[in-house]
Amino acid sequence: MSRIEQGFLSAGAAGLVVCGLGVSLDAKAMLSAWLPAILFALSLPLGALTMLMVHGLTGGRWGDAVRQPLRIMIAMLPFALILLLPVLMRLDLIFPWAGADPAMLPEQVREKLAYLNMPFFLLRFAFCAAVWLVLAWTMLTVEDPAKRGSGRKYALGLILHALGVSVFAIDWMLSLEPEFTSTIYALCEASAEVVGAFAVAVLVLAATRAVEVMPGGEEDVALSEDLANMLLGFVLTWIYLAFMQWLVVWGGDLPDEIHWYVIRGDDGWHYLLYLLVALQMAAFAGLLSRNLKRSHAGLVWLAGIALAGHFADVFWRIRPPLFSGGVPALWHDAAAWMGVGGLWLALFLFLLRRPDKIVWWKREVVHG
Repeated sequence: MSRIEQGFLSAGAAGLVVCGLGVSLDAKAMLSAWLPAILFALSLPLGALTMLMVHGLTGGRWGDAVRQPLRIMIAMLPFALILLLPVLMRLDLIFPWAGADPAMLPEQVREKLAYLNMPFFLLRFAFCAAVWLVLAWTMLTVEDPAKRGSGRKYALGLILHALGVSVFAIDWMLSLEPEFTSTIYALCEASAEVVGAFAVAVLVLAATRAVEVMPGGEEDVALSEDLANMLLGFVLTWIYLAFMQWLVVWGGDLPDEIHWYVIRGDDGWHYLLYLLVALQMAAFAGLLSRNLKRSHAGLVWLAGIALAGHFADVFWRIRPPLFSGGVPALWHDAAAWMGVGGLWLALFLFLLRRPDKIVWWKREVVHG
C-alpha cells in the first residue's frame, strides 16, 4: 500500500476505535452518527450502478471515459453493506417503530406496522442486498457494455435497481420519521446518488487525464464539456425533485408533513440547509459556463461542489431526527465519518491503483 492509502487506513482504524468507545458510552448516539456516514458511502456504489447500466443502454464517450472509476465504486458495494451490520443489530435504537410498544405509537404509525416490523424489514434488506450484489457482479464482469442484444439485460437491471433503491429509501430513511410520507422521496435519493457517484468519477478522471483536450461526442466539443453537461443534467434533476417535494408539502400544509422540514430548519440545521442550497445553486450556475466546462480546474471545482452538495444533502436529510445531544455530541459524527471515510478512501485508492483486484474472483480481468 502507498503512504496515502496507509494514512487513510490508519485514520479509518482510529475512527473505528473511537466509534467503539462511543458505543460503549452511548450506543444510540453512536449509531445515530454512524447511519448518515454509511448511507453516504453506500450511495456512491448505488449511483455508479445506475450510471453504468444507463451507459450500457445509451453508449457514448462520456461513459467510456468514466467507466473505470464507476466500476471501482461498484466494487465497494460489499464493503458498504457490511458497515450497515451494526445498525441492523440494534434497529430499536434508531427507528422509532422498531421494538416499541404499538400502543405508545401515533395512530398513523400503528397503521403502518404491517409493513414496519423487524422481520419484514430484514427480509426486504436481504432482497435489496441480493439484487445489488447480483447487479454488481454482472456489471463488473461485463466485457463489452455495448455488446449486441445486451439492452434487455440493462433495462431489466435498471428496473430491479430502481425497486431496490425505492424500498431501501423508504425503509432506511423515510421510516426514521414514520409519520412522514413522500411518494417522491425515493426519486430524490436516486438522483442524489447519481450526482455523487458521477462527481467522484469526474474527479478521478480529471486527476489522471487532461480531459479538457480529449475529444467529446461531437466536433469541437471537449470531453470535459460532455462530462460537465451530463453532470448539469443530473444536478438539475436533483434540484427539481427536491424542490417539488418541498412544494407539495408546503401546498398540503399538513402538520405531520411540515414537521419533516421544521426539525431540519431549527437548532442550527437551517445553516446546513443554507449551505446545501448555496452549493446546489453554485454547481448549477457554474455548469452553465462553457469556459468553466472547458477548463480542467473549472471541471474539478464543479465536480467538487456537486459532491460537497451531495454530502450536505445526506447529512441534512438523515441526521436531524437522530440528533439529541447538543454540540458536544458532534464528536460521534467526527468519529463515524473518519472511520467510514478513512477505510473507504484507503480501499478506493488501492483499487484505483490495482484495478486487477476489482474482480478478484476471475483469473482474467477486463480493465474496462
